Amino acid sequence: MTLPLEGLKVVDFATVYAGPNSAMMLADQGAEVIKIESPGSRMEEMAPGGHPNFPFLAFNRNKRSIAIDITKPAGRDAAYRLLQWADVLIINMRMGTRQRRGFTYEAVSKLNPRLIYLSLTGYGDRGPEANLPGADITLQARIGDIDERTLPGQPPPPHTQLFHFDMGTSTINCFSVMLALRERERTGRGQKIETSLLATGLAMHACQMTRVTDLEKRYGGPITGLPQSYMCGDGRWILSQHINVARRWDALCEALSLAELTDDPRFRTVAGREAHVDEIAVILQKNFLTKPAAEWERILKGHEHMMSMVRSIDEVFADPQVQANGMLLRYPQPGVGEVVGLTPPFHLESTEGAEWVRRPVPQIGEHTDEVLRELGYGEAEIGALRTGGAVS
Repeated sequence: MTLPLEGLKVVDFATVYAGPNSAMMLADQGAEVIKIESPGSRMEEMAPGGHPNFPFLAFNRNKRSIAIDITKPAGRDAAYRLLQWADVLIINMRMGTRQRRGFTYEAVSKLNPRLIYLSLTGYGDRGPEANLPGADITLQARIGDIDERTLPGQPPPPHTQLFHFDMGTSTINCFSVMLALRERERTGRGQKIETSLLATGLAMHACQMTRVTDLEKRYGGPITGLPQSYMCGDGRWILSQHINVARRWDALCEALSLAELTDDPRFRTVAGREAHVDEIAVILQKNFLTKPAAEWERILKGHEHMMSMVRSIDEVFADPQVQANGMLLRYPQPGVGEVVGLTPPFHLESTEGAEWVRRPVPQIGEHTDEVLRELGYGEAEIGALRTGGAVS
């Protein structure tokens, strides 16, 4: 089976989540991805019998690994030769480090004018914080996400561990690479792409970031009004969305066999229900305690309510909807065992049934010699690079 990106050559010169995940998304679709790593960066975390680096397992299948010390001139030259081979570079090195090590777009594009140079930063390539490290967790505070989830009079809630800005940035990265490649088809030249966690965070808050000049009303804010979560008879919780919307309120009362609430003059309007939040919450909570959460989920989904049991991550693996849509995969990882992971979050008809894991996650430097030979290095040259500590 031919995958859509076969023949595309990508250098993954990134760490943590967003950059490596972007490269893996391209690799899953057939791109040849070579990951540059620093010698000794994570061997102990992938050792047999040890605790695996789960994020590394999540974002690095289908790649080859080459270990290069770019602080050494010979190592930097090897990296340069790899960039001359590549179509795409994904780099999240801090701006000052790029300048010192010679990996700015200006320097790299002279080596390969056709290269698509994807620059991923925390806060953008320019401005007073361009050289600062950035992370999803701090972005949650930076762009109002935590504040939007803070209830009146309460301290801010903890950050989530979904890393939604990292994952969203991965998708934006891949989309921008496709645009740049399309442009290169017309012009024959590569270009620099700038993405950042900050820009992604703002994009994911598009509704909240849209305002009308001189109009105080805005979208969102802390969730108030009728509670959306309720404990059920088995101690499990459910969450039901839009409880206080007119038609959904009537349908909810019908599903809960509480039709008398729709006839109560106190609760006939949205404003009326807002004025009696505490009373309604007590009635709903008492009713939900009469059945287990799974039974309420069945009943409410039967009435097409947007709701769900509050599930653990462990339960998601057995979710029939997840399984029916082929969202999980399994593959053997040397030194670790069987890994359960995720398939690409979309399906193309042309790749239905594709083998998504063609290479397990590489050990650091696993393919150093192999890649160097492909770049034209002879055995004596490779030996000299190893002896000098430029590669490992």
